[in-house]
Amino acid sequence: MKTATKVLPLFLLFSVFIASVSGDYTVTPYSPPTGPYDASGADANVSFFQLPLWVQASEIIGVVVAGLGANKFGPLVLGRIEELLNNKKRRTILEYVSSHPGCTIADISLNTTINRGTVKFHLFLLLRERKIVRKNDGNKMYHFKNGGASPERKQMYGYIRNPRKREILMVILNEPGISNTTLAERLSLDKSSVHRHLRQFLDEQMVESRWDGKNVGYSVTPEVVKLLAEFSG
Repeated sequence: MKTATKVLPLFLLFSVFIASVSGDYTVTPYSPPTGPYDASGADANVSFFQLPLWVQASEIIGVVVAGLGANKFGPLVLGRIEELLNNKKRRTILEYVSSHPGCTIADISLNTTINRGTVKFHLFLLLRERKIVRKNDGNKMYHFKNGGASPERKQMYGYIRNPRKREILMVILNEPGISNTTLAERLSLDKSSVHRHLRQFLDEQMVESRWDGKNVGYSVTPEVVKLLAEFSG
């Protein structure tokens, strides 16, 4: 833009010079014709290149000045409009994440009616601005407002918001001491799949295991009982 700013005055000087050397026109008051005349239209059509030089130069300079102005201020105006629109969606997403800790991209998109691509874009910006954080369990991303709950609780919220994990936790809650095999039968799942979920719960101290002499039984911790009650309420 610095180069354009330097070139612009040269164009203006050139325009003034052309107008001064190429025009020899006298302006006189209009006098109505005294005889018959045709006022139905132009006498002839001329191309741009048949116009006087100073008219051509003025037209070119006008286009150049308009282009420079659009190039300099257009992005600012469009950027401001886009920023206002984006901020509105971003605020909606941030508010949803704040009130629904542990939500996924699918949750946000479904409940805010914002398409997934736009949700991902704004989540990226919110992460960059450190307004939200996320936890990854390998298959899903859980989102939380930055601050507030402890990191441990954040992961618990994410797991409880996951339908499959919440279903497993609810069965354990209602049948304390249930085994991996019985859990798999109750939920019609593979034992390996249930074992993977249980391992994640144990890592996050969401469930406790106890050997009864024959099988390992599982029960949820008091903290998770409270969280499940909060979520259900």
